[in-house]
Amino acid sequence: MNDIKKTRCLVLASLWVLLLVIPARALDPNQPANSFLRTHFTIDEGLPGPVVDRILQTKDGFLWLVTNGSFLTRFDGKTFTSFKNPRASALAVAPDGDLWLGAFEGLIRVPSSSFNQFTFSGLTEYQPGPGKASQVSCLRFTKSGVLWVGTAEGLFRYERDQFVAVGPRVSTDRIEEAPDGHLLVFNSEGFMELAGSEVVPHPGLAAQLEVKNTEIFDVLKDHRGNTWYCTGKGVARETNEGIEKLEPYAAKALRAYEDAQGTVWITKEKGLFRATAAGLEAVDQEMQVRSLYSDRDGNLWVGTNGDGLYRFKDRLVRMFTTTDGLPNDVIMTVITTHDGSVWTGANCGGITRFDGKRFQTYSEKDGLLNSCIWSIAEDLNHDLWIGSFGGGAFHYHNGKFTQYSKSQGITDDRIGHVYVARDGSVWFSTPSVLIRLKNEQIRNFTTADGLSANEVAAVFEDRAGNIWVGTRLGLNRLNGDRFENFASTPKAVVIPFGEDRDGGLFVNVQVGAEAVTRRLYNDRVDEIKELSAYDVVETEHGELWFGGNPFSRVQPGNFKQARPHDEPLDYEAFSTADGLTTSGVSGWSRSMALTRDGKIYAATPKGLAMFDLNLLRVTNTKPAIYLTDVTIGRNTERAGREVVLPPGTNHVEIHFAAVEISAPEKIRMQYRLDGVDSEWLDAPAKPVAIFSNIPVGAHTLHIRACNRNGVWDRQGVAFIVTQQPYFYQTRWFIAAMVALGIMLVVLIYRLRVAQISRQMSARFDERLAERTRVARELHDTLLQTVQGSKMVADHALKNSADHTRIVRAMEQLSTWLAQATEEGRAALQSLRSSTTEKNDLAEAFRRAIDECGGNEKSFSVNGDSREMHPVVRDEIYRIGYEAIRNACTHSGAGKLEIELTYAHDLTLRVSDDGVGIEAAVIEQGKEGHFGLRGMKERAERIGAKFTLDSSPNSGTVITLVVPGRIAFRT
Repeated sequence: MNDIKKTRCLVLASLWVLLLVIPARALDPNQPANSFLRTHFTIDEGLPGPVVDRILQTKDGFLWLVTNGSFLTRFDGKTFTSFKNPRASALAVAPDGDLWLGAFEGLIRVPSSSFNQFTFSGLTEYQPGPGKASQVSCLRFTKSGVLWVGTAEGLFRYERDQFVAVGPRVSTDRIEEAPDGHLLVFNSEGFMELAGSEVVPHPGLAAQLEVKNTEIFDVLKDHRGNTWYCTGKGVARETNEGIEKLEPYAAKALRAYEDAQGTVWITKEKGLFRATAAGLEAVDQEMQVRSLYSDRDGNLWVGTNGDGLYRFKDRLVRMFTTTDGLPNDVIMTVITTHDGSVWTGANCGGITRFDGKRFQTYSEKDGLLNSCIWSIAEDLNHDLWIGSFGGGAFHYHNGKFTQYSKSQGITDDRIGHVYVARDGSVWFSTPSVLIRLKNEQIRNFTTADGLSANEVAAVFEDRAGNIWVGTRLGLNRLNGDRFENFASTPKAVVIPFGEDRDGGLFVNVQVGAEAVTRRLYNDRVDEIKELSAYDVVETEHGELWFGGNPFSRVQPGNFKQARPHDEPLDYEAFSTADGLTTSGVSGWSRSMALTRDGKIYAATPKGLAMFDLNLLRVTNTKPAIYLTDVTIGRNTERAGREVVLPPGTNHVEIHFAAVEISAPEKIRMQYRLDGVDSEWLDAPAKPVAIFSNIPVGAHTLHIRACNRNGVWDRQGVAFIVTQQPYFYQTRWFIAAMVALGIMLVVLIYRLRVAQISRQMSARFDERLAERTRVARELHDTLLQTVQGSKMVADHALKNSADHTRIVRAMEQLSTWLAQATEEGRAALQSLRSSTTEKNDLAEAFRRAIDECGGNEKSFSVNGDSREMHPVVRDEIYRIGYEAIRNACTHSGAGKLEIELTYAHDLTLRVSDDGVGIEAAVIEQGKEGHFGLRGMKERAERIGAKFTLDSSPNSGTVITLVVPGRIAFRT
């Protein structure tokens, strides 16, 4: 057993080494020329001109063309881009990857860093020589890295930063390199072979070819040691046995070319041919070829004179149809049997066995009474069980068909699916019942046995031995002799169809018109939104091939862990671009089969498809990604290395592309903009990223893509997208505004503090003034009276025996104490604030007048009383009260008149007929007279006008006018 395992490991290791050394896929020389997939590119596909003179591929995958003689054109697989400058007539790729252009004025080197741009930068120009010596017609880098230049004045070798002339000074048209390193040069004098700088003579060659030396148009030394000559009469091939002229040796041959597979292609004045052991095989006899090129994937590109560009590539899929021996093209099912044979079932065509070379069909004439075959299965005895739609089931044993229909207990003859379990039981799915044949006993299962519906689609047994049944209303699992519903799938059409090596069960769930593949693993249900499959096969290396719409190949390990919803799946889809004639399978009953020699056969409604895994190797190359256009609003312009958006951009479209010239239809792309997108987004078929209102600043746009085999480059590439700000969105402006805001806050704070300080100082000053006034009034009145009273009392006490004297003193003391009481009450009354009174200034003044004493007083109010500001009202009251008190106390007036007028402004007038006030007191004030000065200060504080008219012995008139806008609330 150990020896067997060791042998198996050695075999697998050997196969792996062989796979590693297999060269890149190219056109298969064993396939007929008419089997190649041909793609035609013309002006309608964007090709700038119909004449393609030169073709070349750079390391990043771009295809470069010279069209219409001088226009440089770049092709990424989907889009052609033409450059007006520089003009080019010849192309060559240097060992360092730079592109060298030959032009009428000399040589131009384009750095590889500019290949994905639309305006080249960093160009370097060279002049091989003066005049015609700089008219370049051809270029060639040899394997050793030496640049050879053919010009209108001879051949030059570029070395040590200078050009060295080699050979005759005649016009040189083409330079080729032989496998031995010799140069094959074609000029106006004919053919010349160079070994280094030495000419290799070919005496008598033209005569052997029956042409002139100038009629040897091309010489090719292939890798098999043969030499091919294209001459004015045709094609000749030189081998060790001599020169053979290929018939018909009568038509001019222009060019010989060897592709990556070693196939030699010949072009004539009209026609493209492939060289074979038997001669020349016509590929297209009308094509006028100007250039040939085999890209790194082995595709052959053909440039024509007036008919655009062609791409020839191998079919990845071969289709077998009635022309190959099938009974019809509607193949419903396919399986492989123990002997390696491939069996197919055709809809109304019987069953067919394919041994790899020919098809053998069995139908009614062979005992298969119904040829509408939908399903085939092989049992443990290597017999076949066949399900027909309308004829029941058939058992094929030793060349004989036995029918199982209603007479044998099969309740429904419409067999859609046949499945053989590991215990030998055979299961038949029908539109009305599930049937099991075991040990020649038939049992029917229906909803009475636990099925969710009687309409059964398919049966499948997993590695653990569980029998799964898909019905119209969900998935069921056999438990003993009854079925139980599997709750993780919806009540819809469910088709179980396969299992991977990790134990994941694949089912197809049809919800409405949409069919989605799901993988059931333990308690996890993964939806595979990229696939819609009905069958699966797993290769030795772990690849999963799904048969559905379309056919898909999934790389190993993609289902081991649950994928985030934006994580891409490594899968490759196959379509008509790969050689299929239809994109999907015919049905859900075993539509794919894997053979031991590494081929997958698939049943389709247009024939039997064959995928040869030996030719379908996977590449890990990463597609080159670049930006193409940027649309801002309605304006579209070519993209550069960075995207800079003007201020106020609210809609931008960034177009991008991947370079893939072999199978561009297989490229899928995703993008994500940092700071805007929280997840990767799928790009549409024409890749574009659309954004609205990108935040100000620099953002990184990540773009990633899969290659043509569906393998994703998960890192991708990054581009910078900068949204420029308005001036008020810039950092310096925001910083300045923040600083200004802080300064304003500080300024406002300081102003407020100063205002509060002034208010507090004013309050303190006012209180101090009031206290000082009251103190002086108390000193001048109350204290003086009290002091006088004390003196009277002291005087009386000196002679206490004098009763009369004491009585007079007591009478005098009583009078003075009464006076002190009045003076104290007056001082306290002056401290009373009108804010403690009702909002009625007239009433407040009436009370002040009542306290005045025995003078003749009059008080009048003119106009309607109005609501006043409390502070202003209080100040008016204090001024009026002071004026009334002064008139009552100091003027000695017999008559006092007070007049309060409510008009546009508020006017208070207080007049008396007393002794008046001295002029000095009015003009300058007098020490100890604080009442007058206080009234003036209060008037100034509220913005009122204060006037005083007085003179000795003429009375006093005080007038206060307060503006209405200050006095009144409204």
